[in-house]
Amino acid sequence: MNSWHIILERLIVAFLLGGAVGVEREIRNQPAGFRTHAILAIGSALLMIISIKGAHLYGAKTSDPMRIAAQVVSGIGFLGAGAILRIGVSIKGLTTAASLWTTAAIGLACGAGFYWPAVLATSLVLFALFLLGKMEKLYLFTKPKRSLFIEAMDAPTLVGDLEKTLEGFGYIMDFVDIDRDVERGKVEVRMVIRPNTMIPAEADIGKVITALLNLKEIANVELK
Repeated sequence: MNSWHIILERLIVAFLLGGAVGVEREIRNQPAGFRTHAILAIGSALLMIISIKGAHLYGAKTSDPMRIAAQVVSGIGFLGAGAILRIGVSIKGLTTAASLWTTAAIGLACGAGFYWPAVLATSLVLFALFLLGKMEKLYLFTKPKRSLFIEAMDAPTLVGDLEKTLEGFGYIMDFVDIDRDVERGKVEVRMVIRPNTMIPAEADIGKVITALLNLKEIANVELK
């Protein structure tokens, strides 16, 4: 660990592997992209190097290399939480939060000199992000989505009634945006719905719209 080229090598490998994961997130326009993942990997690698260096200088009894690593694993949760957004009933950013957490682990592996596990982990993460992301778009994983525009009277039970009705026909809400007109007591709801993959066959969308129109709060439903 005294050689500067070894330290530089570990930091560069961490930068490359962390950046590789970040590129995929950048392509998908996620808030945490190339720079965030690359910097995270470098930082965690540096902390691991410091931990190992401290153990060599002061002995394992006074400096435990795993102590800082454990703090990185727990502390990265704050950064991951910042990437998670709640939009209506939908939650976005869970995949980015997971990639950040895993990138920290990749950085720690690079800092410890475990290159092959780090490379393998990066390859698996990229496989999950790129290929599995495309596979999710296939019918076996995600059935076609529908966009609805709904005009309704503002009521505290509106979203619950919509969700219950959709579930009765085998659909779930994937995204909801509500625009309220307080003075008129009306709302405009834009939502994306998709068939529940756990149910073999969903109801015809025309029947779903008819059922929604039968709700007392609903004034109009349009399929976009």
